[in-house]
Amino acid sequence: MQPSIPTKVHWSSPHASHWYRWRGYLVRWLIFGGITGMFQPIVDDLDNYWIQKLYQALLGLFFGAGCAVVFTLAENTYNGLRVKWKSWFIVVATWLVVKLVFVSVMATVGQLN
Repeated sequence: MQPSIPTKVHWSSPHASHWYRWRGYLVRWLIFGGITGMFQPIVDDLDNYWIQKLYQALLGLFFGAGCAVVFTLAENTYNGLRVKWKSWFIVVATWLVVKLVFVSVMATVGQLN
């Protein structure tokens, strides 16, 4: 006998590859990185305002690409069934880890110059 309430098959397969849904995640993280990069303040050299904004946007896009790689691998490895709270935990953890790496690299490069 068929159940009276139909159950919907989950769209995600636990056997999907590590790069499953890569393009969708990449677009979202690039948009996030680009927007947050553009809204950083410029404190000096206002004569080169738009050049600095361009650099901020490019760095934001690079940050977004890094987040997309980390998030895609983490999401497809640890959250194959797409549990909502796990997805949000992975989003926050991805942002924190990639931001820590970016800030550390920028601080190291700044000290070398």
